[in-house]
Amino acid sequence: MSQDKEQERLRRLREEQLSARDPSQKAQSTHQRLATHYQGSYRKTTLQGLIRDLPAAWLWMIIGLLIGLAIAIVIFQTVKADWTPYVAGVVIFFGLAAGRVTGAVLDWHKND
Repeated sequence: MSQDKEQERLRRLREEQLSARDPSQKAQSTHQRLATHYQGSYRKTTLQGLIRDLPAAWLWMIIGLLIGLAIAIVIFQTVKADWTPYVAGVVIFFGLAAGRVTGAVLDWHKND
């Protein structure tokens, strides 16, 4: 009976040694350790985060475009003349350019 116990103990010891050298098991344990370490370091992507990460030049250019579009829509709704599309185009372009310049100045100021 003692010889059977000794053989069983040697068999378990050999299996433990083989499993300790198994590269897939080592990779799995490393991956598990890294996953628990970096689990909370990633933040969710939200619209507010995307807007915050935009450079000021692009953000203000988009804001200027939206303001120009709003003014152009108001012009289209209130004035019924042949020249309104041209004025609306100029207003949209001016809003875009003004937003871009404002954003570039803010970026330049922030980098100094």
